[in-house]
Amino acid sequence: MRKLLIFIGLICFSSLHAQIDSLTNKIINNIDSLRFAEIEGKSFKLMPYIAPSYTPETEFLLSAGGLITFKTAKDRLLNLSSIPFAVGYSSNGAFSVRVLNVIYWKGDKIRSIGEFQLRDMPDNYWGVGYDNGIDVPKSDSTTLYTRNYWRFYQRLIFRTKEKIFVGLVVDINRTRAMDMNPLMQQDKHVLEQGTDIYNTGLGLEVSYDTRDFVQNAYEGTYISGIFTNFNELLGGDTNYNIIDLDYRQYRAITRKRRTLAWQVKGRFTFSGETPWTDKSMLGGLDNMRGYTMGRFRDDNMLFSTVEYRHMFQRKKLNKKNSYNSRFGYVVWLGAGSVAPSFDKFHNWLPNGGIGLRAEMQPRMNIRVDYGFARGEQGFYVTFSEVF
Repeated sequence: MRKLLIFIGLICFSSLHAQIDSLTNKIINNIDSLRFAEIEGKSFKLMPYIAPSYTPETEFLLSAGGLITFKTAKDRLLNLSSIPFAVGYSSNGAFSVRVLNVIYWKGDKIRSIGEFQLRDMPDNYWGVGYDNGIDVPKSDSTTLYTRNYWRFYQRLIFRTKEKIFVGLVVDINRTRAMDMNPLMQQDKHVLEQGTDIYNTGLGLEVSYDTRDFVQNAYEGTYISGIFTNFNELLGGDTNYNIIDLDYRQYRAITRKRRTLAWQVKGRFTFSGETPWTDKSMLGGLDNMRGYTMGRFRDDNMLFSTVEYRHMFQRKKLNKKNSYNSRFGYVVWLGAGSVAPSFDKFHNWLPNGGIGLRAEMQPRMNIRVDYGFARGEQGFYVTFSEVF
């Protein structure tokens, strides 16, 4: 009986998928004639945007930004380097700046990948540990405070063999907490470590990478390990270590631009006292979308996501003599947890969501995601895929 139900379910799904494809092809053939704003120079292209979004951290947010793409050399086979950026102001008074970069140098023998973030915003702190994220209610008197935060994070990696990269990592960040609620003022981690915390870290990365395109892979494998040491000798206020482990796989489903992607990622801190501001956290734009970033935080974090990415096909050739549409969708499922040690990952949080994609430039998407989480949800508009 179970096998029969599964078989019937697969038939229904296949039929529904065919009907959706037929309907969307009719829609896509019409809306693909739309054009994005574009500013083009001799060696770069800029596509600006203004868009509303909603996240648990910022509430309703109006952001303006753009996507800059370019090549560092006149090499037809070299992938496009990209710098997406956004500036936003929200209904709860949050101000944010985010600039990402993926740049290919020397014929892709060197890559620089990183980000700069600046946030001045009302934020929430539930405390450290899974139980606090579940039990502490979100309110002005229990979680709310004002957070001033900036981070400079950069990886400079060198190709040592065809698929293996080795390089340096720099992570500098600072958090200042103000206007703390009564519960936060009594939190032991805040009392012990303070409200103005400056972390300076230097790390080493070793990675294996066969992805066809870093910013939006259709095929390939990515395995990375990063060890980062935060030390007062480097100019910060803290001493601790972090190991980041990241595994990603991408597989084409029947054709290119239909991709099944999955990721398993862990962040583990040890050898020192990790400040409450830099504990391993779930949620936000880049993992477990739908959860407020920092609601669940502890010394260690582990999550996994499986995502299906579908870019539509046109039935008629467009002006570029291609059947590829610039529009698509994604669906994902995931789970994650935080714990004080690796052997205490017992409580797993569910996650799922849907999203729309619009290709601003070849393989460069603007993403609109709606994430479902336990007790909350989030709506995000930004550039580049999550992984």
